Amino acid sequence: MSAGEMAKRLHVTTPTVRSRLKTLEEAGLLKICGLIDPGQQREVMTALVAMSIRSGGKMDQILKKIADLDNVVWAAVVSGRYDIIAEVAFKGGTAELYRFTTETILKMANVVRSETFIVMKSKNNWITVPRGVGDI
Repeated sequence: MSAGEMAKRLHVTTPTVRSRLKTLEEAGLLKICGLIDPGQQREVMTALVAMSIRSGGKMDQILKKIADLDNVVWAAVVSGRYDIIAEVAFKGGTAELYRFTTETILKMANVVRSETFIVMKSKNNWITVPRGVGDI
């Protein structure tokens, strides 16, 4: 939606909308970016990787380390059987996913086990293109 359209809906001026958006971006509360629907990109596959972390690990540091890896769309500490779940995207198919789960994730300190769920089909799954995927 354009700033002009937002202004009309909010009954304020366009410069007011732009100013407020800039303030939200600077505060780290809003990020404007392009998104893709991976289901519409034949060369892109996505998966969820659930990880168990060795106790005694500093969860925030491990989460940041995982979130900063190439191909990671997002990562989160979760409740339940696993400690961290990450959504990953690859252009190289299952070979790249295999490399990621065996050479990257399991070789990280504190990750003792992982389980991977390949996304076969999804709805409303708009994602940013993470580092490592390349041009789409």
